[in-house]
Amino acid sequence: MTFCDLDRTTGHLWIERNGRRVPLVPLWLRERSEAPEQMDLNSHQRTYDPTRLPADLRIEDAQADGSGVTLGFSDGHRCRFELEWLAVEAGLAPDPAALPDPIAWTSDTITPPSASWSALSEPSVMQSLLDGFFASGFAILRDTPTQEDSLLDIARRFGPIRETNWGVLFNVRTEAQASDLAYTGLALTAHSDNPYRRAVPAIQFLHCLENGATGGDSTLADGVAIAAALKRDAPEAYSVLTRLPVTFRYRSATVDDRATAPMIDVDEGGRLRAIRLSTRLDFPPAADPEMLALFFEGRRRLAAYAEDPAFQIRFKLAPGDCLVMDNHRTLHGRTAFAEDGRRFLQGCYIDYDGPECLYRLHARRREGGAGAIAA
Repeated sequence: MTFCDLDRTTGHLWIERNGRRVPLVPLWLRERSEAPEQMDLNSHQRTYDPTRLPADLRIEDAQADGSGVTLGFSDGHRCRFELEWLAVEAGLAPDPAALPDPIAWTSDTITPPSASWSALSEPSVMQSLLDGFFASGFAILRDTPTQEDSLLDIARRFGPIRETNWGVLFNVRTEAQASDLAYTGLALTAHSDNPYRRAVPAIQFLHCLENGATGGDSTLADGVAIAAALKRDAPEAYSVLTRLPVTFRYRSATVDDRATAPMIDVDEGGRLRAIRLSTRLDFPPAADPEMLALFFEGRRRLAAYAEDPAFQIRFKLAPGDCLVMDNHRTLHGRTAFAEDGRRFLQGCYIDYDGPECLYRLHARRREGGAGAIAA
């Protein structure tokens, strides 16, 4: 249960849930009013400038009932807040629309999340697929159309496509004069795509149209798991990989892209934000020799973990399979393949916004929920 009471001395509204208490100041509360004259209910944008509210705004009265509290402010505005909604806003209760936490996986613990393309119109199927994608960093769509360029419609089911110099779609098949090693039959070690961009593409689709060649198995490894293994086994090297700025470069006759960032990017709490492992494209600075020695050790270990059967899963995509990967987390590669059959995949990128928006919309429909309304 959630409770609240007004502290007349400080002017704060205290909210309490499961023994934890948080003070909510008047301006913080006032700006969350969803009264029709305060907020456009189509866009949920404020219809006023909150910086013009009185700096000394006060809560004049608070009337609590079983599930909410009605507040009267010193500027004359009144609104009602649902207590459970306030608890979520204040960080005292889990947000039902929050994305699933990443779950580190290894080859022994992962069951690849998957769904049939034709079943995605069922909300429960889409919700389950998105749950698996955000928890594991990848998912597989089965039985998708296999016409060339049908990936356009598949990817746009999840969000707008991000075009790069490789095009809206890129064709993964052998070329006589390949502009990238992906367009050869060579094996590709586990890597992130396009780490040389200032904004690294977030989500990659790989759509299998034909796969009759010998070899060409897809490989995946979890960046969360291998980063944790490096931190456990070589903490000093791990620390250097989170701090040393590395320049990633891609150059051709028509392109010169480069970006500089640590190989392992973590947030303030130490959680992985992105891993940039692409050993054909990375160039560390001329740093202190001891730091560089730790960098090379850390990179060598990361690459080894990503190719270790304990961390890596391997499978062959069948025509109609579409692999969806978090490119900031999941490292992908492939085994070499022969020229004894046609192998043709198409790929593209989208941003996080699309799948994250889909997830929250499904969660909102499932949970309902209310915030503040006019009193």
